[in-house]
Amino acid sequence: MKFIALGKYTPAALGGFVQNPDDDRVAAVSAMVQQVGGKVLDLHFLRGEYDVAVITEAPDFEAAAAIKLLVVSSGAMEKLDMVEIIDMNSIAKKANTIAGAYRKPGS
Repeated sequence: MKFIALGKYTPAALGGFVQNPDDDRVAAVSAMVQQVGGKVLDLHFLRGEYDVAVITEAPDFEAAAAIKLLVVSSGAMEKLDMVEIIDMNSIAKKANTIAGAYRKPGS
């Protein structure tokens, strides 16, 4: 499973960057993700609503949720949204096979 994590750092965490501007966050995040059998595919710092975007592979939802739980509980993130990357064509094919089995409310 692939996930995108969008995070907003706390003021204290941003202060950590100021104190140590050479901190290798890719290495730190990769080490954590590898512990649950996953892999960091990409990490980008952003300008806008979110400060960071991390694209990861994880073996299952529980692994991704464990990553979120750990990061949020550390106090480093003010906000951390995780979304799963999906295969829309595969989903549409499955929906197509059951299309006649559903009726909308009131029909």
